[in-house]
Amino acid sequence: MNNFSFDELQRKDLFIALGLWLVVELVSFVFFPIVGLINPGDKLKAWFIISVPLGVGGAILIGASSRFLAAFHETARKEYKRLYGFLGQFGGWIGLAGILFPLFMVCVEFFSRLT
Repeated sequence: MNNFSFDELQRKDLFIALGLWLVVELVSFVFFPIVGLINPGDKLKAWFIISVPLGVGGAILIGASSRFLAAFHETARKEYKRLYGFLGQFGGWIGLAGILFPLFMVCVEFFSRLT
């Protein structure tokens, strides 16, 4: 029988989400401007300042929502499992949106530059 730890699941998802966020930050704020795909000027600093709490908060939310889903799937009454499942997934998607915020802003800048 497996020893399943909710804390281990949450920690793993948190670190994976933080790693994803760091990669998105590097691609969005270092690689794209160096290659010349975007030229945001002064907006880059504002985007970076906004993306730090969104990314870290998003990673925390992803870790918490995975623990929420796992914990309530085991303990919730049958009639509430769909609600808890929806809430957990919704939290994960909101966290992912926070992590991907820099990439979204860079894409908006890139496509606005094309037009």
